[in-house]
Amino acid sequence: MSGSPDSDTTYEVVCPHCNKSFAAEPMTGAAPRYQGFKCPHCRLFVAYDRIEEPTEAEATG
Repeated sequence: MSGSPDSDTTYEVVCPHCNKSFAAEPMTGAAPRYQGFKCPHCRLFVAYDRIEEPTEAEATG
């Protein structure tokens, strides 16, 4: 994903470490490298740039 995360939006994220999905609002930081999500399962920080954009099938439900 590119750009900055919208802090008022909840994102559906799949952790690259434990492969579990979770919904979360992004953590914001002063630099892009500090913008992302904290996995509630394994506590890994997932950078916003590392999450995948939803496919059309996921977006429509």
